[in-house]
Amino acid sequence: MSAVAVAVAACGNNPLGGDGGTGGGSASNAPTYYKDVLPITQVSCNGCHGAGGIAPFALDSYEAARLKAPLMADAVKNKRMPPWLASKDCGGPFVGDRSLSDAQIGVIDAWFQGGALEGNPADAPAPAGAAEVLPKVDLTLQMPQAYTPTLTDDYRCFIVDPALTQQQVITGYDISPGEKRVVHHVILYLVPRSVALTKDAQDSRPGWECFGGANVSTDGTLGAWAPGGAAVIFPEGTGIRVGTNQVLAMQVHYNTENAVLPDQTSVKLMYGTGAERSAYLLPLVADNFTIPANGQNYAHSEDFPNSFGFTLNLWGFLPHMHTKGRKISLTAGAANECLVDIPRWDFHWQTQYFRKTAYQLSRTSAVHLNCTWDNPTASAVTWGEGTSDEMCFAFVYATL
Repeated sequence: MSAVAVAVAACGNNPLGGDGGTGGGSASNAPTYYKDVLPITQVSCNGCHGAGGIAPFALDSYEAARLKAPLMADAVKNKRMPPWLASKDCGGPFVGDRSLSDAQIGVIDAWFQGGALEGNPADAPAPAGAAEVLPKVDLTLQMPQAYTPTLTDDYRCFIVDPALTQQQVITGYDISPGEKRVVHHVILYLVPRSVALTKDAQDSRPGWECFGGANVSTDGTLGAWAPGGAAVIFPEGTGIRVGTNQVLAMQVHYNTENAVLPDQTSVKLMYGTGAERSAYLLPLVADNFTIPANGQNYAHSEDFPNSFGFTLNLWGFLPHMHTKGRKISLTAGAANECLVDIPRWDFHWQTQYFRKTAYQLSRTSAVHLNCTWDNPTASAVTWGEGTSDEMCFAFVYATL
């Protein structure tokens, strides 16, 4: 937020010059908001920068965008925004790709340079739903009570019970941390109700300690959230099944280096018709590495053979590292076909990437997980649960 304030203040009371962008300094062919800019921001920006979005300010009206025009132009020219880390040269096209072409970046910059003109509202594109918002919400669940972390890196699992009377297929979810200043990540595990209730009763505090996983036997994973994440909609015709005897064990990793605050994280669920193909969120854990002290560009890879005995359809990928990460990629097969590549890792912008068509992994093939880090510290760094430790990890969303 401080960068926003500084950038706007640096431009004075009227950062656009002329008459504030409604007419002064214009040219007949200058881009306008409704005709040229809104078709771009509606697709690539307003899912976060809109009503109920995760961004700190909106861009979904002319007046809001006009006031932020200097910031918009600077952010897109320097490719800080929109946050889309996956390379276009690998694995795509991905659903909901927010990245901008050079031509689109040029339009936004020219709009700002030309006075951020409004133009004719009749030129506005038809409204479109934001990809980062669930089209419907069938159930909202919340941690039963707020929890205040007691450790610098505190892993705690909480029961959130959908209390289903019939099996449902989850086709989308939206995890909302109650206090983002302390929530490092969230994972939703599917756990038999009796197992979860027994574990939860073992101490008087909410939930139970769960470093490294749910710390109980599970039936799989439903979803995850990390900084920068938004609502997740699974590929059409697929979903993860949840039964009447299952609850969600919500693992929350709290990091309290900067604050100790209570949290009450929630999740929204979207149901399918029940006819969807069953999907599975498969964890790939590459933990056999030691990043040397002051190590630069240190790389590690591990292979994960297809052990199902069937061809797997790989639809989506959620790569994960911590703050020392530099780049991460997933490839497949003997030819190292690229599935997803994050050439410039940013811990604060983690998201799931879904292909428009599935990659078919043969039963004799393998997925390769590749991670690279810079370690500026005076100590070696290994796999660990703490924020100052590192990970080389990915979830793969797959169907048989």
